[in-house]
Amino acid sequence: MKKSLSLLLASVILACAALTSCSEKTGDETTAKKTGAGETVETGMETETETEEPDRFADVNYGGKTFTVYTSVDTVDATNGDRFIRGTGEYNGEAVNDAVYDRNLKVSDLLGINLEYVEANYNYNDASNQIKIQIQAGDPAWDVIANDIRALATISANGFLANVYGNDILDFSKDYWYTDSMDNLSFLGGGMYLLVGDYFTDALASCHTLYANEAILNNIYNDYEYVNKMVFDGKWTIDEMTKILNESYKDTDGDGKKTNGDDYGYACVGMWGPAIPMLIGLDINFVEKTADSVQFAFNNEHSIAALDKLHDLYYSEGTISSLGDVTGLRSFFANKQVVFMGYNRLGDLAELRDIEFEMGVLPYPKFDENQEGYITTLHDTSEIGAIPSTTVGDNLTFALTCLEVLARETGSKLIPVFYEDGLKVKYADGLDDAKMIDLIHDSITSPFAVAYDSTLGNFLLRNVFLDPLGSNNINFASSYDKFIKSANKLLERTTESFRSALEESTK
Repeated sequence: MKKSLSLLLASVILACAALTSCSEKTGDETTAKKTGAGETVETGMETETETEEPDRFADVNYGGKTFTVYTSVDTVDATNGDRFIRGTGEYNGEAVNDAVYDRNLKVSDLLGINLEYVEANYNYNDASNQIKIQIQAGDPAWDVIANDIRALATISANGFLANVYGNDILDFSKDYWYTDSMDNLSFLGGGMYLLVGDYFTDALASCHTLYANEAILNNIYNDYEYVNKMVFDGKWTIDEMTKILNESYKDTDGDGKKTNGDDYGYACVGMWGPAIPMLIGLDINFVEKTADSVQFAFNNEHSIAALDKLHDLYYSEGTISSLGDVTGLRSFFANKQVVFMGYNRLGDLAELRDIEFEMGVLPYPKFDENQEGYITTLHDTSEIGAIPSTTVGDNLTFALTCLEVLARETGSKLIPVFYEDGLKVKYADGLDDAKMIDLIHDSITSPFAVAYDSTLGNFLLRNVFLDPLGSNNINFASSYDKFIKSANKLLERTTESFRSALEESTK
């Protein structure tokens, strides 16, 4: 996932004056203009470069054929990516919604299709079962499914989703497809069942981030950019964060114990969920994959050290994790009682724009400075895409074609609007804010552990890391040994299921 849209937007703002100045040239200069065929012609004006490729679908017209998306509207457990896929179905003056409407209208006209939507309104714990039942019942009237990453990963192992590996319609070389994420979610070589890209915008909106009260950092360190500098220098580590937490705690109410009346370094809701993006950010290699096998790979010193560091942070004097729910958490943050707020997503940035202090958005910290880069994870309710396995032949070609054009138009039309209006990049304090969002964007991954933990008996996250952390009993070796036998059986069974699905898809 290597795009630089937010940085581009920031750069565009700075470049506007220069472009305006250039437009005032008289045209006396003779410069070269590139044509679509790669030729150069003399224009007698300043250089104009055409980079747009010929539309390989220009002659495609389906004559009003219906393209149906099975889209989630679960507003309880999921992040509800329906607003990026269907929108309201009309203009309402809200920039992101209107961009969705424009995109859908354009793709309908380009391909000669009717876009229709079927609502999937059930919580994410039941999503995989409900989707499976409907596929088993026959040929569902959907061309594409948009739903939770965990739900789709669960049914991908059982042959319910189409294999899109090696198709010549989806252009995975384009940055509107997040190819690294899709590779990460693949189980065996030659099998790709889960789609992550700009069309499934919720994957971007729901990635995990930290929010920081920069005013408090300035009070402590006399530097608003104290943490930002560490991030950009590659020095933002979990040890540095823990140090800040301990230096930030104040017994504000003077009762001699940690209470909701004190000031803290880090606040979250519970330890289980909020610890996941922190843990993923520490670069644990959960599995080793070859073309035809998957093996657990995290029984090592790095995992032990990561769990120890996670324990030090969550049981730090400067951490509070008992705030009840997200509403209470955000109130605590707005009340200027904490430096860092966890368990929020990038798409929440606009909802926090009324905060009355200098606020920054940050990636989760590294394990140490030697870690190559920051790792930003998706929640298991982040909505991605897939195609039912019952979609074959010309219908599969139709579905892939519509998806490719929708992804392309989303990348060029919707995503820039989402950055500017949905994430409020235009309200950022400066270039550093745009650069930070850009850095977070480029560090997003779809981790294997998040997608397949439940499929593998909760071995990757819950059993070995999160439950011991929550009970303040982090004996990694004991937890690992307790569950490895049953986990290996599930891994073997799941691998065999994927082999069968792969064989079936390549007949």
